Amino acid sequence: MTRHEHEAQTTVETEATLEGIGLHTGNPSRLTFRPAPANAGIRFFRSDLPGCPMIPARLGFVVATVRGTNIGLGDAKVHTVEHVLSALTGLGIDNCDILVTANEPPAMDGSALPFFKALLKAGIKRFPEHPKRYLHIPDEEVTYEDRGSVYRAVPADRFEVKATLIHDHPLVPELTLTMRIDPETYIAELASARTFCFEHEVAYLKSQGLAQGGSLENAVVIGKDKIHTTPEGLRFPDEFVRHKMLDLVGDLTLIGRSLFKMRVEAVRPGHAHNIEFAKLLNQAAIKMRGKTGAKAR
Repeated sequence: MTRHEHEAQTTVETEATLEGIGLHTGNPSRLTFRPAPANAGIRFFRSDLPGCPMIPARLGFVVATVRGTNIGLGDAKVHTVEHVLSALTGLGIDNCDILVTANEPPAMDGSALPFFKALLKAGIKRFPEHPKRYLHIPDEEVTYEDRGSVYRAVPADRFEVKATLIHDHPLVPELTLTMRIDPETYIAELASARTFCFEHEVAYLKSQGLAQGGSLENAVVIGKDKIHTTPEGLRFPDEFVRHKMLDLVGDLTLIGRSLFKMRVEAVRPGHAHNIEFAKLLNQAAIKMRGKTGAKAR
């Protein structure tokens, strides 16, 4: 692969479809990845609604961040988009149309792996005439802090993430992981990490209309003195922090640019904080482009 090809924007070569039920809504859902033109970005379409309304996967369309990241435009909404977006960024896909037949993608196994595999199967098409539009941030660090969550980003020549998970629970010690994010490491180290919750939260989540489709087939449940999961057990000893990193990559994708030019550090990451931090990164990048007079690249 030449450097020129590597720097080109991408989409999927053909369509790929997955079916299942939504994690939070419990609704049956079919998701289809479809090729999109260069500079289109990532767009969701509610194919079950009249006119097949489109919702851009961008920060300005985030409507909720409770236990997942939801986007919407008018009456059309798509819940829990982070795992799908994470898989796209993990594979380096810039442009993709995503058709869903319900208000949430299928949860599959609670990780990004089924989406990543579907994208691999669909193949990658490059746009040699359209270079990737990287997110460049200023030389000084971009920081965010709120309610015990702390984020920091600095420019880098590649995309690297350090995440620290801290929970006051005997079965979840403080977990820290640093990883370079590229397609090879993403599929081997991140894609298969599953979503999780604590057993004492389940009844409350269900009472709030959340986790309606949740089961041990698509989530790991941390009990008082035992971790409940499928017979295979945890996929990594530190699966929880890996999933938080997977979520962070997905939420940052909503900036709408390839993210492979910075190092991000996050302590106690969560969806609401991820989105606020993404907004700061976006503002810093816009300011920098304004200062340099550089064209958006």
